[in-house]
Amino acid sequence: MEESNLTGNTKVFEFSEEKMSKVSEIISNSMFFTMTCSSKTEAQMCSILLLEFLYFSRYKKTVQRYFGGSAAEGTNIKTSDIDKMIVGPNIYVCSDPAEGQMVRGHVFLVDSSDCSQGHAKLVLLKTDETIPTIFDEHGKTLNDMLEERQDGKRLLSNEKVVSFWMNFLQKRETATGPPGTSRHGPCATAKNTDPQGYIKSKIGGVIEQDFAHGIPFCSHPPVGKDWLKDRENFKWPSKKVVEKIKSLTCHIVAVGDKMSEHSDVEWRISYLLWERELVWSFNDIQLQCYVLLKVLLKKYIDPVAPEELSSYHMKTIVFWESENIIDNFWHPKYLIQFARNCLLCLKGCILNCTLKHFIDRGKNLFLWRLRDPKVKDAMLNVIEEIIQNIIRYSMQCVEGIDLNTTLENSDGNVEEFLRKCRLDHDPRITYDFNESREPLRLFHYGEASSLNVNVETVLADFSTLARYKESFEENDRYIKDVHASIKIPVKKFIHIRSAMILAKQMLLSKSFSSEEFQKLTNFMDENSDLDAVSGKLYVATCFVAFKKYDKGAEVMKKIYAASKKSDTLIYAGLCSDCKSMCVSGGTLIQDRGLPRCSLPQTKYLSIFHDVIFAQGDLPLLPDALKFECFVDKVFLVHPSVYLLYLKILCSKFTEKRDNISQLENAVYECDVTLHTYRHFNILGYCYFENGDYEEAFKCYRISFSRTVDNGRPNAVIYMLPILVYSILQNQRFDSDSEIIYQR
Repeated sequence: MEESNLTGNTKVFEFSEEKMSKVSEIISNSMFFTMTCSSKTEAQMCSILLLEFLYFSRYKKTVQRYFGGSAAEGTNIKTSDIDKMIVGPNIYVCSDPAEGQMVRGHVFLVDSSDCSQGHAKLVLLKTDETIPTIFDEHGKTLNDMLEERQDGKRLLSNEKVVSFWMNFLQKRETATGPPGTSRHGPCATAKNTDPQGYIKSKIGGVIEQDFAHGIPFCSHPPVGKDWLKDRENFKWPSKKVVEKIKSLTCHIVAVGDKMSEHSDVEWRISYLLWERELVWSFNDIQLQCYVLLKVLLKKYIDPVAPEELSSYHMKTIVFWESENIIDNFWHPKYLIQFARNCLLCLKGCILNCTLKHFIDRGKNLFLWRLRDPKVKDAMLNVIEEIIQNIIRYSMQCVEGIDLNTTLENSDGNVEEFLRKCRLDHDPRITYDFNESREPLRLFHYGEASSLNVNVETVLADFSTLARYKESFEENDRYIKDVHASIKIPVKKFIHIRSAMILAKQMLLSKSFSSEEFQKLTNFMDENSDLDAVSGKLYVATCFVAFKKYDKGAEVMKKIYAASKKSDTLIYAGLCSDCKSMCVSGGTLIQDRGLPRCSLPQTKYLSIFHDVIFAQGDLPLLPDALKFECFVDKVFLVHPSVYLLYLKILCSKFTEKRDNISQLENAVYECDVTLHTYRHFNILGYCYFENGDYEEAFKCYRISFSRTVDNGRPNAVIYMLPILVYSILQNQRFDSDSEIIYQR
């Protein structure tokens, strides 16, 4: 092994092919657990298809919303934004006038004359004022979007369409008010902060969403048909994937060639649905290489050449390099070799200023780019440096595991590096890899159903939930590819939410029979097996709200009894960094790592989610959570914390102290995430109700400290004055209470 100096005092280690393959396997295994893998992408695919399906159902199967980019692919990194394409009803484009005449609705003819490859003008072929469009529903008409030229042709203006969407977005109300809007290519971009950290895992993180207006083709455009036909000559993508792609629509989106004289009326052909299907078919190594290239781009290439390259370019490179690779290449030991091949391909494309679109192969993605020779040379130098020291740069891109320091401490000796990895790092990346595959897959499935879908579903009203329920019962073709381990829990959660709304109405009206209440709780119980724990807690919530504490206690006994039938459960939520929990003997024990365990046949019953409530649930919620409704539209509670809180409410006076002690342990076990302040509010309120004012104040003080720096709304501002008032009423002016009063 030779060692040479790079910039500064950085060492360059050169590895033989055999040694590189060993290190490559460690990098691949590390990325598998901390960044990306096919099970994460599969879960994200299911989640995205469900979100799109529910959106389509919500808008009575007229308006469609498709996710694109990393948000759809499961390849997101910290800088990733969210891409969405909105497709309204009754507007189509076609390449053949005869074909367009057969379609009911407003039809535009694709005219690609005097346009660069992949772009076209949309000439109105036929229209029908009796058929509404998405513009009519928001104060405009299709005619308002047209531009008439001197030759009499009526063209659809991309400028007017994007302006329409920007105006539409500005009127939307979100949790933080109307979003800031701007134009980004074919998209109207909306920027909001993430007040709860659900999306960015950071309080106040910027959520950037790009909305493109897409118009579907009546049938595949000629270039798309040619690409599909040509797939017979290649091993990737598989025939199964190609057949799936054939069933998917192509679209045209509102952006022209920026160098064109008539760019304001040009549109770009989009293969969004085809391309995300290609990424969804990626194996672990393809995904890891793609994410590796994205991180290398953001960390090392962008600083010397801002906005010259994009993640889309990296994805295209992976597409091209995947086309002719034999099956036995897809092994972790080849990850670095594959990444190196992609970088060499990228380098060649930059040298020639040509990167062909993977589907529209006459289109150059580097057109009008790389025009500054100095910037181009700087990019080539950085890429060459990465290629020459690919191991080190790859390690610096791995999140959560510091392989680079381990390599330094091993002085580049591969055997020593492997030994230190076994000693110093998570055993899953060395000797315990295969045993952890299935638990990780289930963890991603749990995240997909609960965090991605249910957080949005919890805000739906009863009529919308009924629409969702009807769509599920139709067994709609849109979600045939969604795995049952994700589809079934979401369906059951929709039923639970419907029942909770009915329970709230019963509670407020006070006019219901015992038979009606029994029927409702039976229905909730039938759907409570959406996971191992939280589903049953919704049933217990209902019993506690109606002061049927014995029934609530029975539900919690069922949770403990059911948990004895399986090994440790997998936690897929945001309220704790412990990823597993053992429930037995009336106690809850959390563990930071994923379990290594045998799993029951009904896989989603190995998972438990956060308990999710909405502001409108206030009448049903126990007192400590009522305060949370004053500050958050949606909020999460860790199931172990909430279970123990309900247990306290349902327990006898003599048992309360012991149960509060168990709750305190659970709260502190969770105390590292963005949501733990709420747990301290719950614990503090339990102490308050038990007359332990000093302990209550300690909890409230900790809760306040968790949110004071980020300005996050915290229900403690309501709970503290009540505590102080109670102290004054009870005239408890000992020294500690005096401090509470003064503060």
